[in-house]
Amino acid sequence: MITNPLGFDARTHQSGRTRHGWSKALQLSPDLYPGVGGKRFRAALLQWAFHYAGGSGTAPAAVIDAVEMLHAGSLVIDDFEDDSLTRRGQPALHQVIGPARAVNAGNWMYFRALELAAAAYEHPVRSVTLLARFIEVGRQCHEGQAIDLSTRVDEVTPRQAQATAVAISRWKTGRLVSLAAWCGAHAADGDPQVLRAVAAFGCRVGICLQMKNDLDELTALLKGGDRCDDLKNRRVTWPWAWAASELPHQRFVAWQRRLRQSSQNPSAFRQLAKDLLEVSQDLAVAEIATRLDRAIDRLTAAADGVGGIDRLCEVLHPLRVATEPTPTEMTP
Repeated sequence: MITNPLGFDARTHQSGRTRHGWSKALQLSPDLYPGVGGKRFRAALLQWAFHYAGGSGTAPAAVIDAVEMLHAGSLVIDDFEDDSLTRRGQPALHQVIGPARAVNAGNWMYFRALELAAAAYEHPVRSVTLLARFIEVGRQCHEGQAIDLSTRVDEVTPRQAQATAVAISRWKTGRLVSLAAWCGAHAADGDPQVLRAVAAFGCRVGICLQMKNDLDELTALLKGGDRCDDLKNRRVTWPWAWAASELPHQRFVAWQRRLRQSSQNPSAFRQLAKDLLEVSQDLAVAEIATRLDRAIDRLTAAADGVGGIDRLCEVLHPLRVATEPTPTEMTP
């Protein structure tokens, strides 16, 4: 992690009063600072890709922080767009400082990520290439978010639910994870074939990460949590996609009706979450495992053998879902 990823010690912010003003205006939770909060999954994958492409030591801190900053900014904006109450066990930023300042802070983090990427290398061609990749991925993630925001799971057919879940996962989570993997290989000066293979691998892994995240939200809700953004906002998620492939059409339609009639009722959401998990959990375990194994096989074939497979499996291990009984609904 670089010394000051937020940049508050830049020449224009050197006075104590100015630094305080910026800090108060942005009001970032400590958990959102690069290198502090979250699972650091993208940073771990970036580091693995760096070694895989021939790098030694640690990947450039500015590149890691740029990816983490871009991701953190997306969390702030996503939480605002979803009207989330919490993030990582703390109040969502817009709940603390208000929507306007939170949106400003999230957008600021996007631009700070681009600034870090642009300054990551002394060689101008490498910096321009990295910056262009960040801009492209940022645009694609917003396109995936547009699909997510504009599609309601109770308004689609079962077939559309499955296709939409794939599209959202590929263009949101998939592209951001792909960026992390590509950045690691690019930092090691990997050849074009390795860069393409690693980027495709990262996107496939990102889809699995979205599957796991969708499941985790339902599981946490049944364990007494209060975060139910996907159900509250009627998002197209993977548990719905799996249910669409498993349930008779009329039963799937009946569950869509239940969601519409829930009227933001936490108890109704918990019962629906329980039903979704019961139908989808075994499918989730199998599909995530299959997709991860296939992603590794394709990477091996495309890049003529995977180096450090043990380390890669260690990075991917948190994504593999263990089969366990569906949590019993708890009294909130």
